[in-house]
Amino acid sequence: MPTKKTTATTTTAPDFSVFNVEVSPSLISQAIYIYQANSHRGVAKVKTRGEVTASTRKIYKQKGTGNARHGAKSAPIFVGGGVVFGPTRLSLLDSKELKDKSTKKAIKLLPEGYDKQKTSLVHFGDTPELLKSLSNVKGLTLLAANRLNAYKVAQSGKVILTATALDYLGKKVSLVKKATTK
Repeated sequence: MPTKKTTATTTTAPDFSVFNVEVSPSLISQAIYIYQANSHRGVAKVKTRGEVTASTRKIYKQKGTGNARHGAKSAPIFVGGGVVFGPTRLSLLDSKELKDKSTKKAIKLLPEGYDKQKTSLVHFGDTPELLKSLSNVKGLTLLAANRLNAYKVAQSGKVILTATALDYLGKKVSLVKKATTK
């Protein structure tokens, strides 16, 4: 058993009794699942009251019912209604508006709040002007759509897609769906 020197004159044996316990495989598995779940950030998007498909007809008359006044069924208070301040981590960037290499103009194209968290911009075959303009923006990572992987998406708090990247990924997903259904 190894010894640990504490002073010049005495030596003591380290206490390994802490490790002298039975290993529980299910507990180790649970710890791994918890670690992976906590490292997952996800990309979520919820519908607001304007995006929910519902009738805009007034639910009931304004006065005389004794109930609170309500407008449409898409209000967040109703089941099936929109969400008020839900996560919107997926955005679309219109890269056609940028004609020259200007970081200042490129930053104006980005959605609000991109600098508050890790943000990834997914591009595919976009103009070099756009990529050059956005390459030195702090907190923004450029990812090519043909090299995109789940790990990079999970790492970023917000994902911005260019129109060409959205088309490419849509075609890629439809090809995978066709291949798996056959």
